[in-house]
Amino acid sequence: MKKQISKKHNGLDISTDSKQKTKDFMVSNGLYNPDKIIENFAQDMDKNKGKEMTPKLYGDYQRVAMTLGLDTHLPMADALPEEYRPMLINITREVEAEYACTTVIEKSLAEIIASAHIRVVHYTKILNSYIANETTPEKSKTDFYNMLGKEIERAQRQLTSTALTLKQMKVPTVPFNVSAKTAFIAQNQQFNNYGENNERQ
Repeated sequence: MKKQISKKHNGLDISTDSKQKTKDFMVSNGLYNPDKIIENFAQDMDKNKGKEMTPKLYGDYQRVAMTLGLDTHLPMADALPEEYRPMLINITREVEAEYACTTVIEKSLAEIIASAHIRVVHYTKILNSYIANETTPEKSKTDFYNMLGKEIERAQRQLTSTALTLKQMKVPTVPFNVSAKTAFIAQNQQFNNYGENNERQ
């Protein structure tokens, strides 16, 4: 018989067996179990086919959208002003296609690239709008312009560094030993040339 080890939790003795059973139940039946959320939504969609979306179904839709966030890009899109949301999803998909993004990390980087680009567009749009209507700049407005300029530069840096990171992940690097071998061959060539020159003399 397997011995159960008890452990104190808030003054109570809880066996490891009980703790594991609880963990297993929470993982499989918990409110935030991704598989359960997707399965329940799929069943509700089948039942609701052809009917108007109910408040419950819409709530489930929101949870599924968050669960499949890196596939749908809806959570990142919802974090932006509405006018930029289609742009975010479109850019992310194009980056994913260009770099064949399949892993979680690669998809995350694609979203960050799209988000950074949109921030550049958004802050530049605001800055140009204020400058176009400016007549007599005040110090407070100048400080605001400087802040916008810094935000644009920050977004540009994030865009560049993230794009470089993704590119480095997708492009295989040349092993160091190949370079070392090339250098060794070149060095031998120099010695050979030196020996040949001496023999001719």
